[in-house]
Amino acid sequence: MCEDSTKYWIGINMNPATTPARFHLLLNYFPSVEAIWKASQEKLESLDGFQEAAAEFCNARNEEEVNEELERCRELNVDVITLEDEDYPDSLRAIDKPPPVLYVKGNYEKDDQLGVAMVGTRKNTNYGKKVAKKLAGQLTSEGLTLVSGMARGIDTYSHKSALESGGRTVAVMGTGFGYTYPKSNASLMRKITRNGAVITEFPFEQRPTKWTFPQRNRVISGLTRGTIVVEAPESSGALITAHDALSQGREVFAVPGDVRKPTMKGTHGLIKDGAKLVEDASDVVEEFKDIQATLPFDDDEEEDEDLESSLNHDQKEVYSRLDYEPIHFNDLVACTDFSAARLSHIIFQLEMENLVEQLEGNKWVKAK
Repeated sequence: MCEDSTKYWIGINMNPATTPARFHLLLNYFPSVEAIWKASQEKLESLDGFQEAAAEFCNARNEEEVNEELERCRELNVDVITLEDEDYPDSLRAIDKPPPVLYVKGNYEKDDQLGVAMVGTRKNTNYGKKVAKKLAGQLTSEGLTLVSGMARGIDTYSHKSALESGGRTVAVMGTGFGYTYPKSNASLMRKITRNGAVITEFPFEQRPTKWTFPQRNRVISGLTRGTIVVEAPESSGALITAHDALSQGREVFAVPGDVRKPTMKGTHGLIKDGAKLVEDASDVVEEFKDIQATLPFDDDEEEDEDLESSLNHDQKEVYSRLDYEPIHFNDLVACTDFSAARLSHIIFQLEMENLVEQLEGNKWVKAK
């Protein structure tokens, strides 16, 4: 696409009077983005649905700011993809009012559209962390791209596990590239761009707001075949992504958990409403018949059997008492026949095999 055309797409997208719905209104009326950019206020005011925005749109047109935006894209190796480009993701193009402009850093590939989204609460439990890491690792190690929102909690663990497994992952930001949110994920963002892509529809200087994150959620679901909700309370933004997926005709999956935990209320609600219950990555893949043959998933039951056979009697006893939710060392002593010294030795053996993990406060959980 020529740079002049890119400039108009960026300029319209940057304009504070432009929403995705208004942008599509303009695209449906005018013959080109150049015509939109140069339209008179009188012409814009004649459009149903744009009368109130016409004056603001015209007053905010600033070609110098657009040129600065283009220069920043060049300096930071950020690609700009628009709806008129052939490499615009087909899966995203198919949703209602897709983002007209995408800023992409890294390498977005066509097969990334065969991937799945994984989302959940920022305030996850250890159980949610373990499940997210397990599922993300399974899915990406077998060739599926993992898409998430790079937020704290489940999103972060999903991205990290995908990278650790050597798989591809795509992050969709709710800000412009001028603001990494959260700041603690700046390093993660750089890693994602080396084995995947970071995408946003927002201009560089767009700060995080209450409306930018719900808006980006439709992109997370729109880029994928389905959305997995790992752990989410009733008010979680992850549920917005799930509802976006449903409205887009995509699959929705939910991971069950402890019915007593508030962070599981949203996922259990999705299951009640018809979302597919997920215990393992194979539960996701079996819904996609067209790609099953190319994704030879390992049998987790066989892996579990191999694990059990490698442990001695005492190790099996202790391992069976652990779960993904933390248990204090003293409680382990109370529920087994081992002395504290003997239990410490057994746990050390399990830890050397990367089967258990110690948390703060002398609490222990399964690592696998």
